[in-house]
Amino acid sequence: MDKLELLLDTLKGNNSDYPLFSLWKHFPIIDREPNQLAEAHVEFYNKYDFDLMKISPHGRYPVVDYGCIIDKEYDPITGSTRCSDCCIKAIEDWQTLDSVSASEGELSKQIETVRQIQKKLEFLPKMMTVFSPLMVASKMDPNLVKNIRSHPDTIVESMLILLEDITEYAEAVIDAGAEGIFLASQHFRKTEFSFEEVQRFEIKFLNKFLSNIKGKAEFIVVHVHGENIQFKEAAKLQVDALNWHDRLTWPSLSEASEIFPKGLLAGLDETRTLVDGKPEEIQNNVLDSVNQSKKANNKIIIAPGCVIPITVPEKNIEIITKTIKKSREG
Repeated sequence: MDKLELLLDTLKGNNSDYPLFSLWKHFPIIDREPNQLAEAHVEFYNKYDFDLMKISPHGRYPVVDYGCIIDKEYDPITGSTRCSDCCIKAIEDWQTLDSVSASEGELSKQIETVRQIQKKLEFLPKMMTVFSPLMVASKMDPNLVKNIRSHPDTIVESMLILLEDITEYAEAVIDAGAEGIFLASQHFRKTEFSFEEVQRFEIKFLNKFLSNIKGKAEFIVVHVHGENIQFKEAAKLQVDALNWHDRLTWPSLSEASEIFPKGLLAGLDETRTLVDGKPEEIQNNVLDSVNQSKKANNKIIIAPGCVIPITVPEKNIEIITKTIKKSREG
Protein backbone atom coordinates (compact mmCIF):
# COMPACT_ATOMS: atom_id res chain seq x y z
CA MET A 1 0.00 0.00 0.00
CA ASP A 2 1.47 3.38 -0.97
CA LYS A 3 1.38 6.47 1.22
CA LEU A 4 -1.67 8.00 -0.44
CA GLU A 5 -3.70 4.80 -0.15
CA LEU A 6 -2.73 4.49 3.51
CA LEU A 7 -3.64 8.12 4.12
CA LEU A 8 -7.06 7.76 2.49
CA ASP A 9 -7.74 4.61 4.51
CA THR A 10 -6.68 6.47 7.66
CA LEU A 11 -9.13 9.31 6.99
CA LYS A 12 -11.89 6.70 6.78
CA GLY A 13 -10.81 5.04 10.03
CA ASN A 14 -9.61 1.92 8.21
CA ASN A 15 -5.90 2.03 9.05
CA SER A 16 -5.06 -1.12 10.98
CA ASP A 17 -1.28 -0.61 10.76
CA TYR A 18 -0.09 2.39 12.80
CA PRO A 19 -0.79 6.10 13.35
CA LEU A 20 0.53 8.44 10.66
CA PHE A 21 2.26 11.71 11.52
CA SER A 22 3.41 14.99 10.05
CA LEU A 23 4.61 18.49 10.94
CA TRP A 24 4.52 21.68 8.94
CA LYS A 25 6.09 25.11 9.23
CA HIS A 26 6.74 28.38 7.44
CA PHE A 27 9.96 29.10 5.58
CA PRO A 28 10.20 32.91 5.87
CA ILE A 29 11.87 35.02 3.19
CA ILE A 30 12.53 32.07 0.86
CA ASP A 31 8.76 31.55 0.70
CA ARG A 32 8.60 34.54 -1.65
CA GLU A 33 10.25 32.51 -4.45
CA PRO A 34 8.67 29.25 -5.71
CA ASN A 35 11.81 27.25 -6.47
CA GLN A 36 13.37 28.03 -3.10
CA LEU A 37 10.13 27.28 -1.27
CA ALA A 38 9.81 23.97 -3.09
CA GLU A 39 13.40 23.03 -2.22
CA ALA A 40 12.82 23.88 1.46
CA HIS A 41 9.75 21.62 1.61
CA VAL A 42 11.50 18.76 -0.16
CA GLU A 43 14.48 18.97 2.19
CA PHE A 44 12.31 19.18 5.33
CA TYR A 45 10.01 16.31 4.40
CA ASN A 46 12.80 14.08 3.12
CA LYS A 47 14.78 14.59 6.30
CA TYR A 48 12.02 13.49 8.66
CA ASP A 49 10.12 11.00 6.49
CA PHE A 50 6.64 12.32 7.33
CA ASP A 51 3.53 10.58 6.00
CA LEU A 52 1.89 13.73 4.64
CA MET A 53 3.02 17.16 3.44
CA LYS A 54 1.24 20.45 4.04
CA ILE A 55 2.63 23.05 1.66
CA SER A 56 2.95 26.35 3.51
CA PRO A 57 3.31 29.47 1.35
CA HIS A 58 3.57 32.84 3.04
CA GLY A 59 0.25 33.67 4.67
CA ARG A 60 -0.60 36.66 2.49
CA TYR A 61 -0.12 35.01 -0.89
CA PRO A 62 -3.86 35.09 -1.82
CA VAL A 63 -4.14 38.90 -1.61
CA VAL A 64 -1.05 40.08 -3.48
CA ASP A 65 -2.69 39.94 -6.91
CA TYR A 66 -5.56 42.11 -5.68
CA GLY A 67 -3.09 44.86 -4.79
CA CYS A 68 -1.95 44.23 -1.22
CA ILE A 69 1.71 44.89 -0.44
CA ILE A 70 3.50 42.35 1.74
CA ASP A 71 5.83 43.45 4.51
CA LYS A 72 9.46 42.45 4.03
CA GLU A 73 9.66 41.39 7.68
CA TYR A 74 8.11 38.30 9.25
CA ASP A 75 6.94 37.11 12.65
CA PRO A 76 10.05 35.86 14.50
CA ILE A 77 8.09 33.04 16.15
CA THR A 78 5.61 31.75 13.57
CA GLY A 79 7.47 32.87 10.45
CA SER A 80 4.23 34.31 9.03
CA THR A 81 3.89 37.59 7.15
CA ARG A 82 1.50 40.53 7.16
CA CYS A 83 0.38 43.27 4.79
CA SER A 84 2.19 46.58 5.02
CA ASP A 85 -0.53 48.07 2.81
CA CYS A 86 -4.00 46.61 2.24
CA CYS A 87 -5.79 46.97 -1.08
CA ILE A 88 -9.20 47.72 0.47
CA LYS A 89 -9.24 51.18 1.99
CA ALA A 90 -12.91 52.10 1.49
CA ILE A 91 -16.15 50.35 0.59
CA GLU A 92 -15.74 51.63 -2.97
CA ASP A 93 -12.74 49.35 -3.36
CA TRP A 94 -14.98 46.34 -2.74
CA GLN A 95 -17.45 47.66 -5.29
CA THR A 96 -14.78 47.77 -7.99
CA LEU A 97 -12.99 44.53 -7.10
CA ASP A 98 -11.80 42.63 -10.16
CA SER A 99 -11.19 38.92 -10.46
CA VAL A 100 -7.59 37.63 -10.65
CA SER A 101 -6.20 34.68 -12.57
CA ALA A 102 -4.48 31.64 -11.08
CA SER A 103 -2.25 31.49 -14.14
CA GLU A 104 -0.64 34.86 -13.41
CA GLY A 105 1.12 36.74 -10.63
CA GLU A 106 1.48 35.48 -7.07
CA LEU A 107 -1.01 32.64 -7.45
CA SER A 108 0.94 31.22 -10.37
CA LYS A 109 4.08 31.21 -8.19
CA GLN A 110 2.36 28.96 -5.66
CA ILE A 111 1.21 26.61 -8.41
CA GLU A 112 4.80 26.41 -9.63
CA THR A 113 5.87 25.54 -6.07
CA VAL A 114 3.48 22.58 -6.12
CA ARG A 115 4.71 21.53 -9.55
CA GLN A 116 8.35 21.56 -8.42
CA ILE A 117 7.60 19.61 -5.24
CA GLN A 118 5.63 17.02 -7.21
CA LYS A 119 8.61 16.38 -9.48
CA LYS A 120 10.78 15.39 -6.51
CA LEU A 121 8.28 13.91 -4.05
CA GLU A 122 5.63 12.32 -6.20
CA PHE A 123 5.18 9.46 -3.73
CA LEU A 124 4.27 11.70 -0.76
CA PRO A 125 0.65 12.91 -0.37
CA LYS A 126 0.59 16.71 -0.49
CA MET A 127 -2.06 19.23 0.55
CA MET A 128 -1.87 22.87 -0.44
CA THR A 129 -2.91 25.61 1.98
CA VAL A 130 -6.01 27.47 0.78
CA PHE A 131 -7.75 30.13 2.84
CA SER A 132 -11.51 30.51 3.19
CA PRO A 133 -13.04 33.43 1.28
CA LEU A 134 -13.72 35.29 4.54
CA MET A 135 -10.11 34.83 5.62
CA VAL A 136 -8.92 36.22 2.30
CA ALA A 137 -11.31 39.15 2.66
CA SER A 138 -10.06 39.85 6.20
CA LYS A 139 -6.46 39.96 4.95
CA MET A 140 -7.48 42.53 2.34
CA ASP A 141 -9.66 44.80 4.47
CA PRO A 142 -8.73 45.91 8.02
CA ASN A 143 -12.26 47.32 8.37
CA LEU A 144 -14.09 44.23 7.17
CA VAL A 145 -16.41 43.92 10.18
CA LYS A 146 -17.60 47.51 9.79
CA ASN A 147 -18.02 47.15 6.04
CA ILE A 148 -19.94 43.89 6.36
CA ARG A 149 -22.39 45.53 8.75
CA SER A 150 -22.83 48.71 6.71
CA HIS A 151 -22.79 47.16 3.21
CA PRO A 152 -23.47 43.41 3.57
CA ASP A 153 -24.77 42.91 0.02
CA THR A 154 -21.70 44.59 -1.46
CA ILE A 155 -19.40 42.31 0.51
CA VAL A 156 -21.39 39.23 -0.52
CA GLU A 157 -21.03 40.16 -4.19
CA SER A 158 -17.31 40.76 -3.78
CA MET A 159 -16.85 37.51 -1.90
CA LEU A 160 -18.46 35.65 -4.78
CA ILE A 161 -15.57 36.96 -6.89
CA LEU A 162 -13.10 35.76 -4.26
CA LEU A 163 -14.83 32.38 -4.17
CA GLU A 164 -14.52 31.98 -7.92
CA ASP A 165 -10.82 32.92 -7.83
CA ILE A 166 -10.08 30.61 -4.88
CA THR A 167 -11.86 27.74 -6.64
CA GLU A 168 -9.86 28.27 -9.82
CA TYR A 169 -6.65 28.36 -7.80
CA ALA A 170 -7.53 25.19 -5.85
CA GLU A 171 -8.28 23.33 -9.07
CA ALA A 172 -4.95 24.53 -10.50
CA VAL A 173 -2.89 23.30 -7.54
CA ILE A 174 -4.62 19.92 -7.75
CA ASP A 175 -3.76 19.75 -11.44
CA ALA A 176 -0.17 20.67 -10.55
CA GLY A 177 0.19 17.69 -8.22
CA ALA A 178 -1.41 18.43 -4.84
CA GLU A 179 -3.63 15.49 -3.91
CA GLY A 180 -5.34 17.41 -1.14
CA ILE A 181 -6.50 20.83 0.02
CA PHE A 182 -5.78 22.22 3.50
CA LEU A 183 -8.64 24.71 3.89
CA ALA A 184 -7.92 27.18 6.69
CA SER A 185 -10.58 29.06 8.65
CA GLN A 186 -10.17 31.48 11.55
CA HIS A 187 -13.87 32.09 12.06
CA PHE A 188 -15.12 29.13 14.07
CA ARG A 189 -13.85 30.89 17.19
CA LYS A 190 -15.03 33.97 19.05
CA THR A 191 -14.26 37.09 17.01
CA GLU A 192 -15.96 40.41 16.33
CA PHE A 193 -18.38 38.61 14.02
CA SER A 194 -21.68 37.33 15.37
CA PHE A 195 -22.51 33.68 14.73
CA GLU A 196 -25.18 34.79 12.25
CA GLU A 197 -22.49 36.69 10.33
CA VAL A 198 -20.21 33.66 10.47
CA GLN A 199 -23.01 31.54 9.01
CA ARG A 200 -23.61 33.98 6.16
CA PHE A 201 -20.06 35.02 5.32
CA GLU A 202 -17.97 32.01 6.35
CA ILE A 203 -19.92 28.75 6.56
CA LYS A 204 -22.07 29.48 3.51
CA PHE A 205 -18.99 30.26 1.40
CA LEU A 206 -17.05 27.28 2.75
CA ASN A 207 -19.89 25.03 1.65
CA LYS A 208 -19.96 26.67 -1.77
CA PHE A 209 -16.22 26.14 -2.16
CA LEU A 210 -16.46 22.50 -1.05
CA SER A 211 -19.28 21.94 -3.52
CA ASN A 212 -17.20 23.52 -6.30
CA ILE A 213 -14.24 21.18 -5.85
CA LYS A 214 -16.14 18.05 -4.85
CA GLY A 215 -14.54 15.04 -6.48
CA LYS A 216 -11.51 16.97 -7.72
CA ALA A 217 -9.25 16.57 -4.69
CA GLU A 218 -8.37 13.19 -3.18
CA PHE A 219 -8.97 14.63 0.28
CA ILE A 220 -9.81 17.90 2.01
CA VAL A 221 -8.71 18.93 5.51
CA VAL A 222 -10.25 21.93 7.28
CA HIS A 223 -8.06 23.77 9.76
CA VAL A 224 -10.14 25.26 12.60
CA HIS A 225 -7.90 27.95 14.02
CA GLY A 226 -7.79 29.36 17.52
CA GLU A 227 -9.20 28.68 20.96
CA ASN A 228 -12.80 28.33 22.14
CA ILE A 229 -13.81 26.99 18.75
CA GLN A 230 -17.23 25.81 17.61
CA PHE A 231 -15.96 22.37 16.71
CA LYS A 232 -19.39 20.84 16.28
CA GLU A 233 -20.23 23.42 13.61
CA ALA A 234 -16.99 22.68 11.76
CA ALA A 235 -17.76 18.97 12.03
CA LYS A 236 -20.85 19.53 9.86
CA LEU A 237 -18.67 20.43 6.86
CA GLN A 238 -18.40 17.77 4.16
CA VAL A 239 -14.65 17.23 4.47
CA ASP A 240 -12.32 14.29 5.09
CA ALA A 241 -10.54 15.57 8.19
CA LEU A 242 -10.36 18.37 10.75
CA ASN A 243 -7.23 19.97 12.22
CA TRP A 244 -7.37 22.05 15.40
CA HIS A 245 -5.36 23.02 18.52
CA ASP A 246 -6.46 20.08 20.68
CA ARG A 247 -3.78 20.82 23.30
CA LEU A 248 -5.02 24.39 23.72
CA THR A 249 -8.77 24.13 23.40
CA TRP A 250 -11.79 21.82 23.47
CA PRO A 251 -12.31 19.14 22.24
CA SER A 252 -9.69 16.60 23.26
CA LEU A 253 -8.66 13.93 20.78
CA SER A 254 -10.98 11.36 22.31
CA GLU A 255 -13.91 13.79 22.40
CA ALA A 256 -13.32 14.85 18.80
CA SER A 257 -13.24 11.24 17.63
CA GLU A 258 -16.76 10.83 19.03
CA ILE A 259 -18.04 14.00 17.35
CA PHE A 260 -16.46 13.71 13.89
CA PRO A 261 -16.55 10.32 12.16
CA LYS A 262 -13.70 10.87 9.73
CA GLY A 263 -10.02 11.83 9.99
CA LEU A 264 -8.43 14.03 12.65
CA LEU A 265 -5.08 15.83 12.49
CA ALA A 266 -3.97 16.87 15.96
CA GLY A 267 -2.19 15.76 19.11
CA LEU A 268 1.01 17.81 19.30
CA ASP A 269 1.40 20.88 21.52
CA GLU A 270 3.22 23.08 19.02
CA THR A 271 3.11 26.31 21.03
CA ARG A 272 4.64 25.06 24.28
CA THR A 273 5.96 21.50 24.52
CA LEU A 274 7.57 21.43 21.06
CA VAL A 275 9.28 24.78 21.63
CA ASP A 276 10.89 24.38 25.04
CA GLY A 277 9.69 21.09 26.49
CA LYS A 278 12.09 18.59 27.99
CA PRO A 279 12.72 15.41 25.94
CA GLU A 280 10.51 13.32 28.22
CA GLU A 281 7.69 15.88 27.95
CA ILE A 282 7.83 15.74 24.16
CA GLN A 283 7.92 11.95 24.23
CA ASN A 284 4.93 11.83 26.59
CA ASN A 285 2.97 14.21 24.35
CA VAL A 286 3.68 12.02 21.33
CA LEU A 287 2.94 8.72 23.05
CA ASP A 288 -0.31 10.01 24.52
CA SER A 289 -1.43 11.02 21.02
CA VAL A 290 -0.32 7.69 19.57
CA ASN A 291 -2.31 5.79 22.19
CA GLN A 292 -5.43 7.89 21.57
CA SER A 293 -5.04 7.38 17.83
CA LYS A 294 -4.87 3.60 18.25
CA LYS A 295 -8.09 3.68 20.29
CA ALA A 296 -9.74 5.56 17.39
CA ASN A 297 -8.71 3.04 14.70
CA ASN A 298 -5.71 5.21 13.87
CA LYS A 299 -7.89 7.85 12.22
CA ILE A 300 -5.97 10.46 14.24
CA ILE A 301 -2.90 11.62 12.32
CA ILE A 302 -0.35 12.90 14.83
CA ALA A 303 0.10 16.56 13.89
CA PRO A 304 0.35 20.09 15.29
CA GLY A 305 -2.67 22.32 15.76
CA CYS A 306 -1.15 24.84 13.32
CA VAL A 307 2.27 25.59 11.84
CA ILE A 308 5.01 24.79 14.31
CA PRO A 309 6.99 27.89 15.36
CA ILE A 310 10.22 28.40 13.44
CA THR A 311 11.86 28.51 16.88
CA VAL A 312 11.20 24.78 17.48
CA PRO A 313 14.68 23.21 17.89
CA GLU A 314 15.63 20.59 15.32
CA LYS A 315 16.42 18.14 18.12
CA ASN A 316 12.80 18.31 19.28
CA ILE A 317 11.55 17.38 15.82
CA GLU A 318 13.96 14.45 15.86
CA ILE A 319 12.53 13.34 19.22
CA ILE A 320 9.02 13.34 17.75
CA THR A 321 10.11 11.33 14.72
CA LYS A 322 12.09 8.77 16.73
CA THR A 323 9.32 8.36 19.32
CA ILE A 324 6.66 7.69 16.70
CA LYS A 325 8.82 5.28 14.72
CA LYS A 326 9.76 3.42 17.89
CA SER A 327 6.08 3.15 18.80
CA ARG A 328 5.50 1.37 15.49
CA GLU A 329 7.94 -1.37 16.49
CA GLY A 330 6.01 -2.31 19.61
